[in-house]
Amino acid sequence: MKLDMHMHTVYSGQSTIRTLGWMMRESYNTPLGAYRRAKARGMDLVAITDHDRIDGALTIADRPDVIVGSEVTGVFPHDGVRVHLGVLDITEAQHREIQRLRHDVAELMPYLKQERIFVSLNHVASRINGHVTAAHIAALIPWVDGLEVRNGSRLACQNRTAARIASANGKIGVAGSDSHTYRGIGRTWVEAPHASTRAEFLAELHAGRVFVGGGEGSVFTLASDILRVTGRLYEEHGRALLERPGRLREHLALAALTLGSPIVVIPLVISAVHFLLEARFNRVLLRDIAQQPELRMPEPA
Repeated sequence: MKLDMHMHTVYSGQSTIRTLGWMMRESYNTPLGAYRRAKARGMDLVAITDHDRIDGALTIADRPDVIVGSEVTGVFPHDGVRVHLGVLDITEAQHREIQRLRHDVAELMPYLKQERIFVSLNHVASRINGHVTAAHIAALIPWVDGLEVRNGSRLACQNRTAARIASANGKIGVAGSDSHTYRGIGRTWVEAPHASTRAEFLAELHAGRVFVGGGEGSVFTLASDILRVTGRLYEEHGRALLERPGRLREHLALAALTLGSPIVVIPLVISAVHFLLEARFNRVLLRDIAQQPELRMPEPA
């Protein structure tokens, strides 16, 4: 059985890019649309993992092949560094408690372990959450079940770093598209070859009897996603202006989009700069890990 363990919908909320958060969403996928795309691409099970929310997943949770999940933003309160934790198969009560505790990972992680919730540390070698260091990773390693060793939106070098950390510390390797558009859904996955039901898949996942497959990210996949999200952004605000022509916010949004429209024709440049910074962060993190005695890391092959 296959599962894309990491994908987003409109329920992930507004963009975390500060200058765009007032008018752009993290994703424009609908839960049903994401479900249908995952199934069309051969996923036996479907998990919606929105940022700190499960209400999108709950809209399709009556289906026997759906797993309710979330990408939880865990915070180190002493320095404000945030990490993304993938959690699977949670109840509404557990979600509420996770949201109460997530602002202090020292309180959150023991709760997740106590509840036997499968937890993965997602895109560990990415700079999107802030200045994650080896010390942060070392603090989390005893508490997580797995690491996301193949993220369909990250560079191969970043995924290799995650895979090396997982291997050296005896953690389960998992995978997901991390797709915020329909393009990547179901193109990166975890497979449990001996599972034939949802319950069996989850048991195999907890036991580590899974392997990862599918694609990784590149300048071209990110450029494609930028164009897709931008197109949906124009569509959303254009429709809103037609429905509410007197609303100032929609006029401001469309004015900003019009002024910024030249950016749309250079998504490859934006993507290239983004991944140059990502690759640089990955190198810095690797050097930091090499100096962290608490975190086991094998020598490069």
